[in-house]
Amino acid sequence: MKNKNINIIKDYYEKNLIKHKKGPKAVNWRNKKTQNLRFKKICEIGNLNNKKILDVGCGLSHLHDYLLKKKIKCKYIGIDISSEMISLAKKKSKINNSKLYCEDILNLKNDLKKKLQSDYVVNSGLFTVKHTISSKDWWVFIQKMILNMFRLSKKGISFNLMRPNVDYKENHLHYQSTDILLDFLHKKVSKDVIIKFDYPLWEYTCFVYKK
Repeated sequence: MKNKNINIIKDYYEKNLIKHKKGPKAVNWRNKKTQNLRFKKICEIGNLNNKKILDVGCGLSHLHDYLLKKKIKCKYIGIDISSEMISLAKKKSKINNSKLYCEDILNLKNDLKKKLQSDYVVNSGLFTVKHTISSKDWWVFIQKMILNMFRLSKKGISFNLMRPNVDYKENHLHYQSTDILLDFLHKKVSKDVIIKFDYPLWEYTCFVYKK
């Protein structure tokens, strides 16, 4: 995805941050209950205790708060393209500053790639809002992100996507066919894939593992 489109998304989220300042709505979620449900499903990828976790598109590092609440003892690293998000996350969080990065995983230097290499690489909601970007361009972006997440992982990756079979669609959201996703994953990433629909939201969570 071109830098122009990256900036469109960054601006979209930063406007939400300015408006709401904190909490789930500041990172474009409806409420804490559904945000935490998504975190629960994302974290079902494996036993996260004593593992290193990279949270891509970490926003205000709410996943870190969730892990602390659930007493999951892991090494958390957050990365986001928004300097505003990272700055506020550093202020509100107990995370050491060295574990939060304002970077784009599609354009990482080799030394940073080594620092970010983690057991599991996850994102929650990163692929949901395409805003004014075309669905075609957004799908290209998703594929690039998945490939880069997988390269940064030692064990696997998890992420969520909106289901296409919803009762109402909004133009600024992306809805992804599982058939197309699986075809891409099996050909380009890994055949070891689990997709979970077992929760009451119009989406699904995908786990992709390394052998």
